Amino acid sequence: MKKLMAVAALAICASGCVMTRNDTIASALTLDVTSPDTNFIDNSVKPTKKGVAKATGLICFCEGDASIKAAMDNGDIKKIHHIDRKVRNILGIVADYTTIVYGE
Repeated sequence: MKKLMAVAALAICASGCVMTRNDTIASALTLDVTSPDTNFIDNSVKPTKKGVAKATGLICFCEGDASIKAAMDNGDIKKIHHIDRKVRNILGIVADYTTIVYGE
């Protein structure tokens, strides 16, 4: 019975209710990382504007739109220079996923 309880507790802890995408680093306890998205760099565009879009989660409840399109709309951006992503996840309980778009 104790083994079953231990396996069940481990499975619950390992699954994490609030999951966030992270391209750079993982941490079991706390994650607060900002990283560039190198797939979207266009040096012909000047990074004069900034748009931010955010999604947040608490346990099993998530809301928000952290898409590139939402960030572009929020910053009135038509052409993208580059994109940064910020991820914060604390024990799979609280999570934020932010997309930051720079462009003109």
